[in-house]
Amino acid sequence: MTASARAEGALAPLLLSAFVAFVVWPLGAARYPPIEDMPQHLAAIRVLHSWGDASLGFQQFFELALRQTQYLAYYLLADGLSYLVDLELANRILVVASVAGIPYALSYLLGALERDRALALFALPLTYNAHLILGFINFLMAIPAALVGLGLCAEQCRAHSRGRAIALGLVATFCFFCHVVPFVLLVLGAVLLCVQRSLSRTALLLAPLVPAVVVGAAWMAQSPAGKATLNAAAGGDAEQRAQYQPFEVSLRDLPNWLTDVFHGPVGLQHLKYFAALLLVTLLVGVARGLYLQSWRAPGSFAPGSFMRLVPLAPLTAAAYFVLPSGYAWIWPIAQRFPLLALLFLVPVLPKPPRVALLGIVAALLWLGAAHQQQARQAFAKFEQEEVGAFDQALAAIPNGQRVMGLIYGRGSQHVKFSPFIHFVAYYQARKGGAVMFTFADFPQSPFRFREDNRPPRVPPRWEWLPQRVKPADMRWYDYVLVRGGGDPCRGACELRFRQGFWSVWKRRA
Repeated sequence: MTASARAEGALAPLLLSAFVAFVVWPLGAARYPPIEDMPQHLAAIRVLHSWGDASLGFQQFFELALRQTQYLAYYLLADGLSYLVDLELANRILVVASVAGIPYALSYLLGALERDRALALFALPLTYNAHLILGFINFLMAIPAALVGLGLCAEQCRAHSRGRAIALGLVATFCFFCHVVPFVLLVLGAVLLCVQRSLSRTALLLAPLVPAVVVGAAWMAQSPAGKATLNAAAGGDAEQRAQYQPFEVSLRDLPNWLTDVFHGPVGLQHLKYFAALLLVTLLVGVARGLYLQSWRAPGSFAPGSFMRLVPLAPLTAAAYFVLPSGYAWIWPIAQRFPLLALLFLVPVLPKPPRVALLGIVAALLWLGAAHQQQARQAFAKFEQEEVGAFDQALAAIPNGQRVMGLIYGRGSQHVKFSPFIHFVAYYQARKGGAVMFTFADFPQSPFRFREDNRPPRVPPRWEWLPQRVKPADMRWYDYVLVRGGGDPCRGACELRFRQGFWSVWKRRA
């Protein structure tokens, strides 16, 4: 290896690390990132971490149900890390690591497939995507695990080792306990990579996946969430049908399920630039391959092992249009796949000429920086202009109370979706007690309400329709946290705090 090649090899990971750190900085720096489900995740982690703390009162409201959830990797990692640092900091570390891990994992997969690692920079402009803003942390955490697992499979196909087999088994199991969708794609990709002419060789390569597949099958067969997942994949059952979107609606909504997550035209423009870069990379790569094949070195464009993964990108793209958008409490389903389609496309892109690759890298770095700037500005304005006096509102409620959240103003002028809809869960994460709306009644929750001390059950989409809540529905609660509305109790509550968007009401006995 020449000195210039060694220098280039050392520079590439440094460049990737610097830009990954730069792009994810707003996510790590924000005290209140506009991530929709994050308060619910924090509340769940707090229940697990502080289960025995009597001052928070969790045991009087909840019972643990760890066996019903698939999301153990995220919650247990956050719980363990919370013994070392503050719980919210522990969660932030995991969120940042999950998002930052995607370009690193993609780089590892590219290297394992003997592809150019510089193409991993395609992950940078995808950082602030719909799944992050919605708070699907389990799903995001599973993506780098799936990519690393495929990289391990590719390396095993070249040179089998016991240590790598153990690592693959652990990574696959971890991926399953994050989220089922990337796990299924990991298994499918592993089969594509590892199938050989020799049946014994194929069995040897795929054997490390067996424990994770067995665990996954058991979860599918026994847990309510697993059975619902199977029903959703089958289109529903006799009692409930899955919900589908028309093709034209899915096509129109496609940017919203990628990175068009901030208000204004800039996000959509950046997404168009990203698509143009992908197309340019594909075209110049194909042109280079045809040139080498026809004029310079016949046979030099022979397909490598990466070609075995070609089906993953079109398969995930098609899944967006043909799978249901929702089923029962599971949402979204099909919308998980556009991001995965783009990520799985990167490893199978044909190699562009060196000069073109340098231009593509420069364009990706610029686009990643522009993406970061847009996120940084949106996050800052969200916190400065819209979160407001939320900390003071929480301070007005004592520890261990039963708190209802009525979020009339759930949206933001800077970020799409509904970043305030679960803000009441910050109370449970910081001060204990029990809140509504909560994920505790969902099968994927690691705990559930005790039947002898629980709030009234609420209908679907209760949290989206606070205007329909009646004073009689509030009898179980001690306090009501309101954003953007007036007296929720119609005279049956006493105002304890009001400033800006927020008010706190104590229900009269």
